[in-house]
Amino acid sequence: MAELTLLTANGRMHSTGGLNWGSNALNHTRPYDSYIPIHIGFIRANPGLIDRKPPVQRILYFHWDDGTVMEVLFEGDGPDGYPKQIASAHHKDILGKYLRNRLGLPLNRRIEMADLISYGRTTVTIERIDALNYNVDFSV
Repeated sequence: MAELTLLTANGRMHSTGGLNWGSNALNHTRPYDSYIPIHIGFIRANPGLIDRKPPVQRILYFHWDDGTVMEVLFEGDGPDGYPKQIASAHHKDILGKYLRNRLGLPLNRRIEMADLISYGRTTVTIERIDALNYNVDFSV
């Protein structure tokens, strides 16, 4: 088990990335798209938790603490062949809508640092079950 931050490597809220990826008007995102960043420091501190990107992307499954099972992708080209983010499969806004719901926010609202602090978490606890499944805890 490990704590995976929802913030930048510097501990800040992403303005047009991360949980607020969809607020970037200059890219191909939709308004509620979100991703969870994977920093190389996290990968190095937790060997075996996240694999290098395979040649063919595969769907993985997040089993959230509230019983939700979400199909996710480990995406992007991070250092040393590792992925740099986790996004919901098929539609990137599934994760964004899910997190806004957990935080008690309207869907049309950006997620702010104050929202995470008020909720009581700026991380998710992640545990690998097997090659395709992870337990993820965002409870308070």
